[in-house]
Amino acid sequence: MDASLASYLQVVSPHLQPELASAPALRQVQALGEYLPVPSAALLECRLDASDPAIDLHASYTHVPQGFSSRFASNSAWQACKALGQAWSNPNDCLQSSIRNLILEFDLPSHSTQSSLATISPSPYVMFQPNLPVELPVLLNHVLTLWQRLPDPLLAANLKTCLEGIPKEAELANIGVWLARPTQAVRLTIKDINLEQILAYLEKIGWQDPTQAFMSAAVTLSPLTEVLALAIDIDSALHSRIGLECFATAEFHDPNRWQQLIDHLVKTDLCTPAKRQALLTWPGVTQWSDCPDRWPANLTYGDLLMGAHAVSLFWRKINHIKLVYQPGQPLSAKAYLAFGHRWISRDR
Repeated sequence: MDASLASYLQVVSPHLQPELASAPALRQVQALGEYLPVPSAALLECRLDASDPAIDLHASYTHVPQGFSSRFASNSAWQACKALGQAWSNPNDCLQSSIRNLILEFDLPSHSTQSSLATISPSPYVMFQPNLPVELPVLLNHVLTLWQRLPDPLLAANLKTCLEGIPKEAELANIGVWLARPTQAVRLTIKDINLEQILAYLEKIGWQDPTQAFMSAAVTLSPLTEVLALAIDIDSALHSRIGLECFATAEFHDPNRWQQLIDHLVKTDLCTPAKRQALLTWPGVTQWSDCPDRWPANLTYGDLLMGAHAVSLFWRKINHIKLVYQPGQPLSAKAYLAFGHRWISRDR
């Protein structure tokens, strides 16, 4: 088998504190990583309350690796991913110039075996290029058809309402389908949208929160973030559970901005002090000299070729914090910890 995500996890996982991921949870992610090809980047999804040490995995690909789905037991979710991959690699298909990344999200059970991991299903997302060659509704219908989620009349109507309501300054960041979950709802994530627009948009698409708890939390979080994104789920109806993705900085990691945001989560009982400290120690870089015994073998040739011109390193950062809310339920928060490998020019 070619290089796997597991070899990259071996480099970064020592920097993931046990407060964020229990040893059994980390072993599950590592075992799943054995099945997955090396992605362009990955995310570890961590719950921030005191009672949940589980983590989930997101792997991002700039193409669908050959024979990818054959590593897992055949099911409808992998068949859907395979269909998308075939269309994406077809130069005559509009997807080739429309999709930037395919993201596979894996909800890991609290307990699993090696054999059960081989039967796990992904929930796929696609991120689009900035300038699309076709109209967005046409593109979405094409993607959903490939994912065997051809919109029924109610879903189609809800999708139309949610797309038409997106503010002019905002845009659809990605679309996904919960193929690994019973509902198989469609997820829309809308980025570059400010708080005032979010509240107006939710009202326009018919989302209601009689207690105003979401608005109260969002108003206090907004000044601590540079970028916001809204995640909603739809099928025959708009789901009541929504997510507010909070990016303390748009591009570069600023420890002070992230500490202010995470301190606020602790003050509002959305994150424990121990998990705050674990989050703040995650960002950084790792080079070969830091862990030569764990350095992935697939990087050897590239390191030799690029050595005089670039530094080979693994980077780690906090990607975003998500506030999750469903009317009538308490607020909760998750952290998304990103990592990947890059060669950085020595001239930078």
